[in-house]
Amino acid sequence: MLFKAAISVLLVFSFYLVLFGQLISQSCEGIRAIASSCQKLILLADSGSINATKSQITQFKGESGGVSKAASSYNNQSLVNKPPLPNSDTSAIILLAKQISELSTQISSCFNASTHPEPNFSASSGDVPKTPEYESLRASLNDTAVDLLRLVNGPKNTIRTYAFSHYDLAVLQISVERGFFRDIPLQGSIDAGMLADKAKMDKDRTTRLLRFLATRRIFEEVESGSGVFRHTAMSIVMARDRDFHAMVHMQMDEMFKAASELSTQIDRAPYVSDNENSAFCARFGLPAYAYYEQNPQKGARFKQSMDAWSQLDGQVTRLVSGSFPWESLKAGKIVDIGGGSGHISIALAREYPSLRFIVQDLSEQMLSQTKEGVLSLGGRVTFQRHNFFEPQPVHDASAFLLRQCLHNYNDLDAVKITRAIVPALEKCVPGTPLLLNEVILPESGSTARHIEHHLRQVDVTMMVVLGAKQRSRSEFERLLKQADPRYEVVRTFDNPMGVGLLEVHLKAS
Repeated sequence: MLFKAAISVLLVFSFYLVLFGQLISQSCEGIRAIASSCQKLILLADSGSINATKSQITQFKGESGGVSKAASSYNNQSLVNKPPLPNSDTSAIILLAKQISELSTQISSCFNASTHPEPNFSASSGDVPKTPEYESLRASLNDTAVDLLRLVNGPKNTIRTYAFSHYDLAVLQISVERGFFRDIPLQGSIDAGMLADKAKMDKDRTTRLLRFLATRRIFEEVESGSGVFRHTAMSIVMARDRDFHAMVHMQMDEMFKAASELSTQIDRAPYVSDNENSAFCARFGLPAYAYYEQNPQKGARFKQSMDAWSQLDGQVTRLVSGSFPWESLKAGKIVDIGGGSGHISIALAREYPSLRFIVQDLSEQMLSQTKEGVLSLGGRVTFQRHNFFEPQPVHDASAFLLRQCLHNYNDLDAVKITRAIVPALEKCVPGTPLLLNEVILPESGSTARHIEHHLRQVDVTMMVVLGAKQRSRSEFERLLKQADPRYEVVRTFDNPMGVGLLEVHLKAS
């Protein structure tokens, strides 16, 4: 389908830390220094986020949870929810700081054991390790450092920062739309007045916006008060990576605008959530599918954004080489339902030369996009127009793949989609799998809060854009039972930071 997935804001952390314990033992000046150091720690981590998520492709641990278990090894919930008694010798701040120190030591060891230099905030800063160990430590440190900040800042300051964050997004929106990232040179610097001329706006506001962004380490002023700016690690990725820039631009354009309509849309339809009763439709007057078809430039940017998201999460590589044992299907036929342009089937066909693929989609435009790219595959990837709400026409498949489709629909429609596959499964060899490649939401509190927040952010994205949802394993199981009581999830290939895989069989009645 044209609209295959939702975007999300992608955060992956790398780290820098001072000796918190010594600072804590001092006065209020020490406490303020702790908060400042934690902010630097998190911002430094963000500067490496573009490439770090590629490490997610390296391991797919099935139901064991892989990174998820390791990431939850530093679970601060009991510590924060049950603060020490007033006369206790145990300080929540000290305990968190000690955990940060321990995690930082382990992270430093990851860098020492790899070829990656430790990151910094400069534009020349490099990548971070792509290992499951680093991913788990990153998630744990993020939880711990943010908890320390919350305690040090207090509830009111924390909520105030949250409530004022739309101003940050507004400034980022202007910087993207006015070409700040493009027009600040990769090497050297530029005067704010010259940048204002390129952006076709006044120098005063340009300077103020740049200084605002610099507080987030996005750009930096060469010398205080100079009005001359250059790139940092966090800004230069926007200049170098066009797909990532497109993803951020899409978020700051239609998604930001649509999200602002969510409360109003719930007022209009407090008990209905579907494609036509979505915040996106309320903002633009059209459901997302129709909007992108009628606005081809933004449709192209959307596709570019999805490519960037897929690369960041390593979705294709992970599905091809790290999850389901495709080789067990031998010389089988896989039906890629709602497969769009067929890029997943093409990737699988290249990796597994004995497999054949039928890519199904309702959109002729999507089906025609990559037909030329399959010529080298000897006819092993073919295309078929099909509406997945209608009964599945292929009855001799070795597997059915339904990738990032169900999250585009509410439960009622998702039941219809999965029910339409049942007659075909009944005619296939018993045990033929239906593979659902979707974000699998964690059960509350079962993984690091950083990871859970990221995934629930993607869930809210679907609420805003399509009146739809992401689902947990238990929610998928309930949905499938509604479609047909014989459906059973037999295996889960979990991905704590992104798109996982559910293997579903139709059991004998």
